[in-house]
Amino acid sequence: MIRKLLVTAICGATICTLHAQPKKKPASPSINQGAQETSVIPVSNADLGTFPYFKTLPNFEPTDSGTIEQNRTYFYDGQKFFTVDGKVSHQNQNVRDGDKKLPSIFQLIQEFDKVVATLGGKKIFEGTLPEEPLKKLAGEDMVSLGSKHQLAASAYYGIVEYVIKTPEKEVWIQLQPNSLLSKFYTLLIVEKQSQLLTTNINKSNAILTDLEKSGKATTHLEFALDSARLLTQSADELLNIVGIFQSHPDWKISIDVHSAPVGKPDYTLSLTGLRADAIKQQLLSLGVKSSSVSVRGLGDQKPLVANESEKSRQLNTRVEVTRF
Repeated sequence: MIRKLLVTAICGATICTLHAQPKKKPASPSINQGAQETSVIPVSNADLGTFPYFKTLPNFEPTDSGTIEQNRTYFYDGQKFFTVDGKVSHQNQNVRDGDKKLPSIFQLIQEFDKVVATLGGKKIFEGTLPEEPLKKLAGEDMVSLGSKHQLAASAYYGIVEYVIKTPEKEVWIQLQPNSLLSKFYTLLIVEKQSQLLTTNINKSNAILTDLEKSGKATTHLEFALDSARLLTQSADELLNIVGIFQSHPDWKISIDVHSAPVGKPDYTLSLTGLRADAIKQQLLSLGVKSSSVSVRGLGDQKPLVANESEKSRQLNTRVEVTRF
C-alpha cells in the first residue's frame, strides 16, 4: 500500500524543507456522467454550510430522519454501481399542509439541479436503477438497502444523484422525487471526508521534533530521475509529515522543494513545482487537509552551498518544511 502512496520527483535523491502552516448506452434512461468522470469534476470552493447541507423546502418538514456517523452507501453512474463510505443523513420530507399547491416532480428536480450547480457540483445520474447489478454487488435488494440507509428509501421508483467536491470532502446526494404524488420525497446525503492516516509507528519523527523546536525542518525525499514520482524509500518521510497533524491537527505547514540545477533554470523550476504538487497530492491521499499544506517549487534559486560536487548537489536538492 505504501508503494502506491509515493510520489515521483524530477531528479534522483531530493531533499525537501517542510514548513508547518467509451461511453455505453445507459441500462435505463439517465444523465450519464459516470463515476469514471467524477474523478475529474472540478473542486468547488463554495461554502456548503453544515451537514446535511440542504434545508427543508417550503411546506415540507423532515420525518423519519436521522444521522449515521459511518455507513456504506451505493451509487449508480448509468453504467455501474459503486460504493461511497461516509457520514449519512437519511430524510423523508413530508408535506406540512396538504391544501397548499405542491411542486411537480419536475420542479423538485429542477430545484436540486440549480442548487447543486450553484455550489459547483454535478448531476451524475437520473433514472431507474437496475436491480440485478446492485444485488450482485451488495448481495441485497433495493428495499433492504433502503431500510439500512445504504440507498435512498423507495429508490426503486427512480432516483437522481449528485456530487459536490470540495478541498476537504465530497458530498454525495440521492434524491427520490417520485413519491411527491404521495406528498413526500426522500433524501440520502453522504459526507465523505478524507480520514487522516494513523501513523502508528514506533520510531522517532525528526521532522516533527524540528518543527516543535524551531518551526522549520529539512528532509530528503527520493524521486525518480528527472521526474516528479516519489520512490518507495520516501514512504517513511511522507508518514512523518502525516504524523505532524496527528500531534498538531490545527497546524499549517508550507513545503518548499529545492533542487540542484537540472538543465536550464526554467526547467529546474518547473520540475520542483511538479514535485511539490506531487508531494501535496500524496499527503491529501493520506488524509491531510488541503488547507493545512501549501507547496512551492523553488528550482535552483536558493542553494545552500556551491554545486561543486555530487555531495553538494545532494545538499541543495532538498525539501524544507515550515510551520506558520
